[in-house]
Amino acid sequence: MMLNLVMLFITTRLMGAEIKGEIGLMVLNLSVAAIFSGLFGGPALVYLAPRFKQSALILINYSWSIFISIALTLVFFFSELPLSVEPELFALMALLECLTAANLMLLLGKEQIKQHNWAQIVKVLSTVLVLIYLNTEGKLSFESFVLAYTISLGLSFLLTAILLLSKNKNNIPESSLSQIISAAFKHGALIQVGSIAQLFNYRISYYFLELLISPLSVALIRIGIFHTAIQVAEALWQFARSISTVQYATVSNLNNRKEGLWLSLKLAKLNYVVTAIGIAVLWLLPSGFYAWLFGNEFYEVKRHIVWLSPGIFMLAISNAFSHFFAGVGDNKYNTYSSVFGLLLTLCIAYPSIRYFGTVGAAFSASIAYSAQTIYQYWFLRKTDNIGVKQMIATKEDFNQLSAIGKKLIGLK
Repeated sequence: MMLNLVMLFITTRLMGAEIKGEIGLMVLNLSVAAIFSGLFGGPALVYLAPRFKQSALILINYSWSIFISIALTLVFFFSELPLSVEPELFALMALLECLTAANLMLLLGKEQIKQHNWAQIVKVLSTVLVLIYLNTEGKLSFESFVLAYTISLGLSFLLTAILLLSKNKNNIPESSLSQIISAAFKHGALIQVGSIAQLFNYRISYYFLELLISPLSVALIRIGIFHTAIQVAEALWQFARSISTVQYATVSNLNNRKEGLWLSLKLAKLNYVVTAIGIAVLWLLPSGFYAWLFGNEFYEVKRHIVWLSPGIFMLAISNAFSHFFAGVGDNKYNTYSSVFGLLLTLCIAYPSIRYFGTVGAAFSASIAYSAQTIYQYWFLRKTDNIGVKQMIATKEDFNQLSAIGKKLIGLK
């Protein structure tokens, strides 16, 4: 988290809103490539890795990643959405992003959790270190970030590849390539459709802002301000995300659905209480603080955070719901809610942005996030008969959370 805050400071204070907007769009484009590359694996590789030969899974995912990187580069090149970098460079960066994402999931599947976490740290740390070095050589530019990020992608790919090769088990039964492709698509597609919908639900406003605001330089400044507000607000999810992986693993290994649900409800309450405290802190900070921290161009960040806050609060609850459904194998409910959220975003984001700009983007995001969480709750009520009263945090809940925390730590 600290490295992400350092990165946020560098890309705002030292680069400015316009470059921040360019960075936000480029990283979004690379994320789109990575998410589509997961259609034959993605998070499902965690399940597939212990069951199929690593070499076959790598062959399938690497081949698909090459195709996606080239195809997406062509799509962006011939669309009205600029790539910001040369097509050849974008294709290379997209490919490295896709390959690294596949490697990270395979590491998790082989239970190399520490190696997985260190690889992610190396990616951010190397970007930060290169940017700090370049800053000593002169003023940072968008090209500086592109260079630093490309280096970090290359290092991350090499590191994850070495880690995978160092513990490559060969005692897994042979399966035909067609069987592995079928299994990879079967397990990866449903989850990834939801992930694709969720990514666009979170970030499609960036594309609308780029298309609706002119000239492009002004659009990039507005995107930079909005992107910074999003990053600050989403930092509140770090607590929820930090326990979600453990929640997912715990629920997955429980044979009793009710016990997994009980744990998930407790964590949902903890998530929204901690997030609410974080939101209160962000609200108490004056607009001038954000301008002092990130630069004068970012004076409006607090205004956007206020509009984003209801959605961030609801997504803290959604996080626990999502990992419960995933842990018990009901991924379809996560996919349904993600698609629902995206459809709602498509309906309200465009007109909201057209008339209210980035504030409209923040408002529409909160509406979509909240509705998506309510939709998930509706599924939970339907499948497990969860009432509204069971979602309200009580003193007893907090007394029990200490025991839950010790249990989770013991399972790490």
